[in-house]
Amino acid sequence: MFKLSLRTVRFRWRAFTATFVAMFLAGAIMTAAGAMMETGLRAVLPAQRLDAAPILVAGNGEYEEAGSPVAHLSERVRVDASLADKVGSLPGVEKAVVDRSFAATALKGDRPVGKEEKSFGHGWESAALMPYRLAEGKAPTAPGQVVLDSGVAKEAGAKAGDSIAVSLQGRTQQFTVTGVAEPSAEAVESSLFFSTADAEKFAPAPGKADSIGLLTEPGTDLKALERQVDQAIAGSGAITLTGDERGKAEYGDVDMTDLIVIAGLLGALALMVGVLGVASTLSLSFQQRHKEMALLRAIGSTPRQLRRMIVGETVAISVLATALAAFPGLAAGKWLFDQLTATGIAPEGFVFYRGWLPTAIAVVVALLASGIAAIVAGRRSTLTKPAEALADDGGAKFKLGKVRPIIAIICFLLCGQLWYVALNLVTGPLIASPSTFASIFFAIGLALLGPVIAKGLTAVLSPLLRAVSGLSGYLAALNTRARAVRMAAVVTPIMLLTGIATANLYLISTESSVKSVYTENLASDAVLRGGSDGLAPGVLEKVRALPEVGAASEFVASTGFIESPKDPWGNKDLEGWQFLGYTPEAAAKVGAADEVKGRLADLKGNSVAIAEAFSKELKAGIGDSITLRFGDGATEKLKIVALVEAKPSFETIMMSADTLARHTRSPLPSHIVVAPKAGADDAQLATALGTVAKQLPGTEVVDRDRLTDAFAHHLGAQALVSYLMIGTLLGYITISVMNTLWLAIRGRTREFGLQRLTGATRAQVLRMMAFEGGMTAGIGIFLGTLVAPMTLIPFSLARADSPTPTGPIWMYLATVGFAGVLTIGATLVPTWQALKVRPMEAALPA
Repeated sequence: MFKLSLRTVRFRWRAFTATFVAMFLAGAIMTAAGAMMETGLRAVLPAQRLDAAPILVAGNGEYEEAGSPVAHLSERVRVDASLADKVGSLPGVEKAVVDRSFAATALKGDRPVGKEEKSFGHGWESAALMPYRLAEGKAPTAPGQVVLDSGVAKEAGAKAGDSIAVSLQGRTQQFTVTGVAEPSAEAVESSLFFSTADAEKFAPAPGKADSIGLLTEPGTDLKALERQVDQAIAGSGAITLTGDERGKAEYGDVDMTDLIVIAGLLGALALMVGVLGVASTLSLSFQQRHKEMALLRAIGSTPRQLRRMIVGETVAISVLATALAAFPGLAAGKWLFDQLTATGIAPEGFVFYRGWLPTAIAVVVALLASGIAAIVAGRRSTLTKPAEALADDGGAKFKLGKVRPIIAIICFLLCGQLWYVALNLVTGPLIASPSTFASIFFAIGLALLGPVIAKGLTAVLSPLLRAVSGLSGYLAALNTRARAVRMAAVVTPIMLLTGIATANLYLISTESSVKSVYTENLASDAVLRGGSDGLAPGVLEKVRALPEVGAASEFVASTGFIESPKDPWGNKDLEGWQFLGYTPEAAAKVGAADEVKGRLADLKGNSVAIAEAFSKELKAGIGDSITLRFGDGATEKLKIVALVEAKPSFETIMMSADTLARHTRSPLPSHIVVAPKAGADDAQLATALGTVAKQLPGTEVVDRDRLTDAFAHHLGAQALVSYLMIGTLLGYITISVMNTLWLAIRGRTREFGLQRLTGATRAQVLRMMAFEGGMTAGIGIFLGTLVAPMTLIPFSLARADSPTPTGPIWMYLATVGFAGVLTIGATLVPTWQALKVRPMEAALPA
C-alpha cells in the first residue's frame, strides 16, 4: 500500500506539499526549543578573565533546603580571602591569587569610557588570571595608581604617566596611570587594575574575595589537586570549580532555570500547535482523498491496510521535512538565544549548543506527532463504508463518534485543573505558565469538536450572510454549510492564531501594569539613579538640601529567602522574596508603604517590616524575629517593628538601606527617592535632581517605572520572551493558515470551472470566495476569542485581582484584523490562481 501511495504522489503533490510545509515548520520550532533546552541543561559558561587558573575557589551561589540546591542566590557570594593561604600551600599549587572585584569606571571629562555597565576594578595580582600582559609602563605598586586595559586606555586617550578620573564608590577620584595591559583574548568587560592596598580598600566586603585562582605547577594532577582543595575548604561554604564551571566564579552562579522553562514552554506550545496544525492539514488532505480511499476499500483493501498507507506516507514526508528543518531550526534557536542573552536571562559568553540530541528528539517527537495526527485525521476515511463514501463528497456527512467527545471533555477538565493551579498553587509571574496551557487544552477540546461547532455556527451565520450579501453571499453560505467539516480544518489554525496572540499580548500588558505596584505608593515620580558603583552617602544630604525636596530616602533592592519561621508560601515558589531598603526616618514620608501597625521610622539596625497578611501566615507579629537569607548567602535575624499593607503576590520585606546594602554586590544605594515639598511638582523635582545628577558622572534622573525595572528587570525580560514566543508561534500559525487554505481551495478548481461554465464571472467567484473567507475568519476569530480568556481570567485574577486584563482594545482589534485579512487574503490568492485555468479544462474530472 505504501508503494502504491508513493507511485501516485505526482497526482497528489499539493496535499503532500502542504503536509511537508506543516511538518517542516513544526520540526524547526521544536529543534530550536530543544537546542535551547540542551543549552540550559548543560549550563556551560567558560571562564574568560579567570581562564588561566585551572582551579578556582568561589562562593556557593545556590540556595539549599535540606542539603539540596533548590534556587539561586541573587548577589555575589564571596569567600574568606584567608583561604588563599590554605589552598596555596597544597602540593602542585604554584600560586593562589586572590581576586577582588568592584565597580570602577574610567572617565574622559564627565563621560564614562569602556563598557560602563561591565567596568570593574581588580587588584593587579588578578591580572595573571586571564592573563593580561603589560604592553606599556609598569604595574601599580602604591595607592593612587592604576593600570588600564588597552580598550579603556584607547577610548580615554590615556597612556602611562597620565592622570585619569575614575568613578569609584559613588564619587570621582584621581589616579595616576602607570601602565596599559593587553588581554590575551577578547574581553567581555572593561578592567582597571589597582594596587593591592587599593583593591583591599575598595573591595565591598573587607576580608572577602570574589574568588581565589590556583595557578599550578607543570605536570600537576588536576583531579588529585581538586580533591585536596575540596578537603582544605570543607566547612567554609566555598566550592571548587574546574573546567567550564569556572565561569560561575566570574559571572556569579548563573541560574539557567528561566532558559530551561522558556525552552520547555516554547517546545510544548510548538508541539501542541504543531500537532493541531498538522492534524488540520492532514484532515483536509484525507477528506479530499475520501473517494480514493473508498475505491481502495471497494477493491478489497482493509481499514488496517489504509491506515498503514496513511501513516507510512505521512511519516515518510515527516522524516524528510524534519531532517531538512534541522539546520534552520538550530539557526532559529541560536537567534532566540541571542535575544535572551540581550535581556540578561542568559549571560554574555554562554555557550549555545548545536548538538545532535535535540535534533534527534525533535525528529522522533515530530514523527510520533505526525503518526498520531495521521491516524486521527484519516480514521473516518478508513472506516467509512465504500458505498457511502462513493455516494457523497466526503464533506457533508459527519458523525462525531464516541472518542472525540471523551477526549474533548478530558481537555476541558485539564483546563479547569490548570485554572485551579494558577489561582491557588503558584504565585507571581509563574502563573502565566499554567494559564497559557489552560488555553491550549481548551483549544484542543474545541478543535476536537470543530466539525460540530462549525456546522452549528454556519447554520446560524448563513441566513445573516444571505440577507446582507446577495447572490454571492447566498452561494457562499451554501458552500460553507456543505463543507462545514472541511471548514473546521481551516478554522482551527485561525482559532489558535487569535487565541494565542490575544492571550499573550494581554498577559504582557497586564503584567506590565501590575509591576508598578512595587512603587505606586512613592510620593514622587522623580528618582535619582546612580551609576554602576552606586551613590555615595553625601549625595543624600545634597538632595535633602534642595528647596523642592520635602523628604529623601536611599533605596536598595535585592531578593532573598525566609529561613525561619517556616515560610508557608514556599519562599514565593523559590523565586525569592523582594527585599527593599529605605532610609528609616524618611521611608514613610517618601511613600515606601502604608503603615498598619508600628512605624517604618523604627527600621534601624537589624529590624524589618513585613506585610500584615504575611504576618498572619507566618504567625509572627511586632516584637517577634525572623531569620532571612540574603542574596549573598548570609543569614541574619531581624526583629519585626512594623506591619504594612501590600497587594497579594506583591508582598515585600522592608529594612533599612544600610542593612540591605551590605548584602548586595555594591555596598552603596542605587537610587534616591524623594517626596516634594509643599507647592513643588514632579517636573520641578526632576529639574532640581538634575542639578545633582550633573555633578555625578553616570547618574541620571528617571521615573518610577525605570526604578521598578531596576530591581524587577525579569519582568521586562519576560515581556521580550513572550513577544519572541508570540512571534515564533504566530509565524508558524500564519503559514499554517495559508498552507491549509491553499490546499483547500486548490482542490476546488473543478468546482470553479463548472460555475464559470454555468455563467459565473471571475469577479463573482472571487466575491463568493471572499464571503466564504469572511465567514471562516469570523468563526475562527469567535472561537479564538473564547480561547483567550482561558489564559487571561486566571492570570488577571491572581495578579491584578480582577477578571478583566489590562491593556488597550486596539491590541485585540489588531489581532482580529490581522486574522481576518490573512484568512481572506489566503482565500482569494489561490482562488485567483485557480481561475487562470480555462473553465472547460478545470471542469474535467481529475
